[in-house]
Amino acid sequence: MKNLLDAECSYRMRDDTMDSFIGLMSEVKLKRNKVLIPYGECDNNVYVVKEGIIRFAYFDGFDERTFSFALPGTLLVPYYSFCRSEPSFCKLEACCESVVMKIAKSQFVDLASRSHDFAQWMMYMSLEQLMFHEKKLEIMNGNAQERFEALIENRPEIIENVSSRVIASYIGITQQYLSTLKQQFGHKLKK
Repeated sequence: MKNLLDAECSYRMRDDTMDSFIGLMSEVKLKRNKVLIPYGECDNNVYVVKEGIIRFAYFDGFDERTFSFALPGTLLVPYYSFCRSEPSFCKLEACCESVVMKIAKSQFVDLASRSHDFAQWMMYMSLEQLMFHEKKLEIMNGNAQERFEALIENRPEIIENVSSRVIASYIGITQQYLSTLKQQFGHKLKK
C-alpha cells in the first residue's frame, strides 16, 4: 500500500504518518460490477484503490457515461458527499475484482488536523489529481481511433480488464465500433 501511495503522489509522507493513515483504513473487497457508491447516495468516506479498477460514471438523462477510472494507488473522494454532505452525482463501480481501502471522513479530517505532514500530502495529492484530469483531456483527445490508441498506450490495463461496454462509453463510441478498433489493433473483445 505504501508503494502505491508513493507512486501516486510526488510528495513523500513520512513513514510514521503513512503508517497512521494506513492503520485507520479497513479493506473492502468488490466483485466485478459491484457498486461501491451508487448514484444519489451520500457517502463521505475516503477510499484508496489497492487492487483492480474502479470506474466513475454518471447518467446523462439517456445513457450511463463512464468518464474516469481509478487504478491502484488512486485516492477516491466522493466530493459532493465529502465537502457538502450531498448525494453523489457519480456512481463508483468495480470493473473487475477489486479491493479498496476505506477511511471515515472524521478520521481522515482528524489526521489532517493533527499532522502537517498528512495535510501537505493531501494538498499535493489533490493538486496532482486535478493535474491528471487536465492531462487526460490532452491525451484522450482527437477522433475515436486516436482516443483508443491513447488508451492502449497510456492505460493498457483498462483495455485488458474492463468490459467493452464500459470502454466504449469512456471513449464515446459504440461497442460495435470498439470491436472494429480492437480487431484493427489486434485486441480481442472482453466477454
